[in-house]
Amino acid sequence: MGVEKASGLVFGDYSSSFDDLRWYVDAANAYNLGSVFDMEFDIDSKGRHFKCLFFAFEACIHGFKYCRPVLMLDGTFLKGRHKGCLLAATAKDGNQGILTLERDIAFVTDRHGGLLKALAETNLKTYLSVKSRESKEYLLTLFSRCAYAPTIELFNELFEEFKGRCGRSVERFLEDLPNECRCNAYFQGKRYGEMCTNAAESFNSWIRDEHHLFSTSLVDAIWMKLMEQFSRRREVGNKWNRIVCPFAEKKLEEAFNDTKAWIVKKCSDDIYEIQLDHSVMVDIGKRCCSCRLWEIDSFPCKHGFCAIKRSEKDLNCFLDDYYRVSSYCDSYSHSIYPVPSMWKPNVVVDDDVVLPPLCKRPAGRPRTERIPSKGEIKRIRCSRCGKMGTHNRKTCKHALL
Repeated sequence: MGVEKASGLVFGDYSSSFDDLRWYVDAANAYNLGSVFDMEFDIDSKGRHFKCLFFAFEACIHGFKYCRPVLMLDGTFLKGRHKGCLLAATAKDGNQGILTLERDIAFVTDRHGGLLKALAETNLKTYLSVKSRESKEYLLTLFSRCAYAPTIELFNELFEEFKGRCGRSVERFLEDLPNECRCNAYFQGKRYGEMCTNAAESFNSWIRDEHHLFSTSLVDAIWMKLMEQFSRRREVGNKWNRIVCPFAEKKLEEAFNDTKAWIVKKCSDDIYEIQLDHSVMVDIGKRCCSCRLWEIDSFPCKHGFCAIKRSEKDLNCFLDDYYRVSSYCDSYSHSIYPVPSMWKPNVVVDDDVVLPPLCKRPAGRPRTERIPSKGEIKRIRCSRCGKMGTHNRKTCKHALL
């Protein structure tokens, strides 16, 4: 409530907040050159009514050049008089934080209608013919394994098992989902390890307390949170005395611990064979592996890590620049500047007033919890065993010590 009271003193009541938003956009452009703001209106006999606003801060536009080229898209509901929604496009910096020209960008969405409406016909759970919760969860896990399978051969093997355990309705549902949009094995670009919209959902959760604010106060509150976040991460990055970000270092450390016993055979300066229960070929010159994970994630897979280690070449040379501390610092090098409200005019010209939206607030009480993504399994902490999972005290089967 503290944010609402502070903002309300500056930006007035519900109706006037839309006209304040027009002033705010102009002032924000003046204090943050290079930002993009685009307001749209509906026109009727009473005048101009607010329709929607798009905004992208200059610091974010600049910072995205140094982030992995993946955007997670998600929407969240608002709690104002006309409800409405807030759509967010979220990127990740080289240290997995939520955040170039002429580069391919992968877009990740949850496939909700309008990114927000959880229609039953777009949810895989409703197509599963099995009744027990455990069976549904197993099938959803199996479907997830299909989606993450890096090769077509592994995907086909897992998918045949999945189809054999599901009804015909599931097959019809999947016919409308192109393989290249939902499966690693068929994806032609680079996903950088991103298969879901968790980052965008984290952003929406981050601003959950602001969902009830009036229009201008909402934009201003998001502005302030991002301004402080950029400042904090800029300070953190400047203190790192390393080449790659901690996230990348941790992944490499895990690969080192998991591959100590693997056998590596050298074929040429670039090509190596990794011998496990099966053999895998790695070409460190082309940054590729027969498991395909290196190409998909644009990060050395464990087989690639083994080959690089055997080659005695500098491992950092095989990491994309996005994972370097220098790129992390560049992501947050520009600042987001506040908009001083002391210059806001008190008088508004009647002919130029921006009125509230034309749409009416839907009937019923507004939702207080977010709509889950397609196929998402909600994890809870069991009060009996204390473990995270999909069971509760009543259905818990864990043995207590």
